[in-house]
Amino acid sequence: MSELTTLHAAVTATIRKAIPELASVDAYSSVGNSTALPALRHGVVRMTADPAPRDGRSVLLASFEADITAADSAQAEARLQGSLLAAQLIDVLRQQFWELDFVEASRNVEAQFDGSGWTVRWDQPVLLGEPRWDWPDQPPGQLMLGISPETGPGNEGNYFPAQDLS
Repeated sequence: MSELTTLHAAVTATIRKAIPELASVDAYSSVGNSTALPALRHGVVRMTADPAPRDGRSVLLASFEADITAADSAQAEARLQGSLLAAQLIDVLRQQFWELDFVEASRNVEAQFDGSGWTVRWDQPVLLGEPRWDWPDQPPGQLMLGISPETGPGNEGNYFPAQDLS
């Protein structure tokens, strides 16, 4: 699934750019490497199908988790630093599309301190596959409106484009 690979790369790049205070931003696949602190590791922890119909593509609801490890936890400012970084990440995640055309806005963002660092969770709808138009007798096109009673067959000339209302 190249969409998930692309999404992970976009998440990493966007967070690195938006929160330069983080010395390290990586996907969970990098676990095991020594990391400069403060650090953020992120990845998908759950996937569910979203039944909402859209444009014919399947919708995968990917639940992400990002673990933030501040400076040495023995330092007095470590918890505060972690909470500030978590707050910055929450701001970055607000209506986040990662500049990708196959995701919908992030949602259900929450953060929690777990004793050693902060964990930020969010859901990201991912659109998989190609868009389809399943109505062969109704070609895609411009939305036209009509005002009753001058609607229906024989009154097509009375219809007007929706954008003319603005």
